[in-house]
Amino acid sequence: MGAPKRNDLSVALFGKTRRTVLALFFARPDESFYLRQIARLAGVGPGAIQRELGRLAEAGIINRSARDRVVEYRANRKCPIFAELEGLIRKTAGLAGVLREALGPLSREIDLAFVYGSHATGTAGAASDVDVLIVGEADELAIHRALVKAELRLSRPVNYVLFSRKELQNRRKEKGGFLARVLSGPKIPIVEDSRDV
Repeated sequence: MGAPKRNDLSVALFGKTRRTVLALFFARPDESFYLRQIARLAGVGPGAIQRELGRLAEAGIINRSARDRVVEYRANRKCPIFAELEGLIRKTAGLAGVLREALGPLSREIDLAFVYGSHATGTAGAASDVDVLIVGEADELAIHRALVKAELRLSRPVNYVLFSRKELQNRRKEKGGFLARVLSGPKIPIVEDSRDV
């Protein structure tokens, strides 16, 4: 019984509706959403979403504001645990979860995949793209198709760099280049391999 997989952590910590709602708010913390918009994006009925939004607003995790009979919800950046919760969601159910799900069918051909750049450092803005490094022998067209689906769910572009295992090992020898910077910087794992890559 090894360490739990990162996506299993979100399942253990949060129910499906809460996990989906939190992933939406923390993937786009500077945006406001309407009830029906959240239900549509989450793929969950408005009743269940409304109950969850009420609980999260009562706990101070999200803000609820009403103006001219229109109610909007957004992440509460003043919540005392905002940074911790954002990091937890980003690493489990949010960005990494969406990418893990998208690349899942290709995982046999992928040795390693991770997010790097502004999302990994926690400095991403509302318009930031997602940078992913992938190592393996997966078909590039299949990877592209999988990540286009992830882009739609994340509402932001996903840029990827694909290396074969051999190419990665050769490029690792270069000092100070792109790969050295990426490998030495913060990362959010998507696909991990026990083999030394």
